[in-house]
Amino acid sequence: MKFGPNERLKTIMKTSVLLLLLPFVLWAQESTVKEESLFVALYTVGENWDTEKSPNEQAFFKEHSAFLKKLRDTKVIVQGARYGDTGMVVFKASGQETAESLVHSDLAIQNRLFNVKIYAFSPFYKGCIE
Repeated sequence: MKFGPNERLKTIMKTSVLLLLLPFVLWAQESTVKEESLFVALYTVGENWDTEKSPNEQAFFKEHSAFLKKLRDTKVIVQGARYGDTGMVVFKASGQETAESLVHSDLAIQNRLFNVKIYAFSPFYKGCIE
């Protein structure tokens, strides 16, 4: 099939327009994907913590440990640490409401074994903790 000069020009123009629009289409697809943010949960002992018992003897402590393990296994938890009487977990969530809902689904929080405060976590210096 032979194309005349006008057909060839039309094909080149259509191809050029499509190539010019391609970055915008790709950008629109990327912008609809919700990026996860980092949050930090700060845990302190709650009103139902029994000071006469070790952590493993506390009601709902085993469930709390299993809950955190599940979050580690699914790569939701980025880092965890303890300082003084506070436990700290840095984790990923799509927003503050999702972060709150996730942490409050822990039976140890629901049953006041621990108190928790959740904040957006914005590192200003990225490093590596091993």
